Amino acid sequence: MKQILFISLIIFSSSSIAESNKLERQSNDYKYTSLGIHFTESDKSGFAINFSVDLPGAFYATLESKADGIDYKRESYDKVIDSARLGMHMGIGDLIGNISSGDVNLKIKNLFDVFAEIGIKTSDFDGERFNFEGDDSHASMIVGIRFGNSNNWEGRVFIDASKEAIVVDSGNPVCRALSCPPYDAKLSDDSDKKFGLGFLYNINTRNAIFLEVASSKVIESSFKIGYQLNF
Repeated sequence: MKQILFISLIIFSSSSIAESNKLERQSNDYKYTSLGIHFTESDKSGFAINFSVDLPGAFYATLESKADGIDYKRESYDKVIDSARLGMHMGIGDLIGNISSGDVNLKIKNLFDVFAEIGIKTSDFDGERFNFEGDDSHASMIVGIRFGNSNNWEGRVFIDASKEAIVVDSGNPVCRALSCPPYDAKLSDDSDKKFGLGFLYNINTRNAIFLEVASSKVIESSFKIGYQLNF
């Protein structure tokens, strides 16, 4: 948590120097149509591609494919996680509207966006190295807020609640063949709760870079850095 706060302080101190309207956007004109690639570092390295498209109204859809436990020398991986979610976003002012008390009528501004995504996530393990039993498809849900200035620095705070397929030592004395997977993979019993904080810097109207940190109850905490193409 201290590391997250430290990163936040550095980024938003830097953002105060940047021009507040350099891209001539509304400050809360957050982009929901984009293509991104990123690298993830936790206990093992990972790589992901994600695509998001804005839909009519307040809806959008997002697709992501992520490979975890990549060994670049052996050209192998531990597992591939594919997810598809339908999202909805709305400015906090549009969501709440006005707050009235007696003769006082307070209009809430759209200082940040509230978003929620729900869909499905599947885990596919390397069949030569891991033995997976059970349903590899499970629900995926993310809720959070987007804040900051879409002309330069944006921020995102989110909670990701879904089950995670994790790898455990099989300890199976019967399996002695060289072709037998040495590890078992299983789905965690409880939904994982990841708390994440991310920042995105809009270089220009099309290009952006981002970084993200997330903590987890089931797997190792992760750090993510990547590039995003906005449309």
